[in-house]
Amino acid sequence: MKDFHEREILQKLAEGDQFSFGLVFHIYHSRLYHFAFHYLNDEESAKDVVQDVFSAIWEDRAKLADVKNLSSWLYSVTKNLCLKKIDQLKVKQKHSDFLKYRQLTVIQLSLNELDTSPVIFDEMTRIIDHTLEKLSPQSRRIFELSRYEHKKNAEIASELNISIKTVEAGITRALKDLRKALRHYLPLFIA
Repeated sequence: MKDFHEREILQKLAEGDQFSFGLVFHIYHSRLYHFAFHYLNDEESAKDVVQDVFSAIWEDRAKLADVKNLSSWLYSVTKNLCLKKIDQLKVKQKHSDFLKYRQLTVIQLSLNELDTSPVIFDEMTRIIDHTLEKLSPQSRRIFELSRYEHKKNAEIASELNISIKTVEAGITRALKDLRKALRHYLPLFIA
C-alpha cells in the first residue's frame, strides 16, 4: 500500500469501516499466515495466530489511527502472538511429557506389584475364561478374534459380517467385564 492510501485506510478502519478491514484482510492474511507458519511449523497454530491478529485489529481499531506503518505493525503483532503461541506449545509439551512420565511410573508400579507366580496366573486364567463364558457368543468371538488372533476391527467386522461399531462395542464390553473380574489381581494396572 502506498503511504497516503495506507493512512487513509487506517483512519477509516479506526472509525470502524468494514470495507477497510476487508481490504487489510485481503492484502495481509496470506502473508501473515506464511510468516507465522515459518516460525510455528504448524498449520493450525499459524491459522490461530492470524485469526488472533485480525481479531486484535478489529477490537483495537480505534488505536490504528496512531499506527505509522501498517505492515510493520501487523508483522510485530504477528511476531508477538507467535512468541505467545510458542510459550503455550512449550507448556503443553512439558505437560505432555510429564503425563508420559506419570504413565510410565504407574506402569512400573503395577509391574512391581504384579504377582507372576504360576498359582496366580492359573487363577487369573480361570477368571478370564469364566468371564468370557458369561459374554454373549458374539461379544466373546469378537474379543477372541481381537485379542487372541490379533485381528483388526475392520477384519473382525468383515469376518462376522457386522459393523465396526459393533466390534468396538463388543471389545469395550468384554474389557469392562474383565477389568471388573480381575480388579483384585491388577489394582494399579486397572487404575
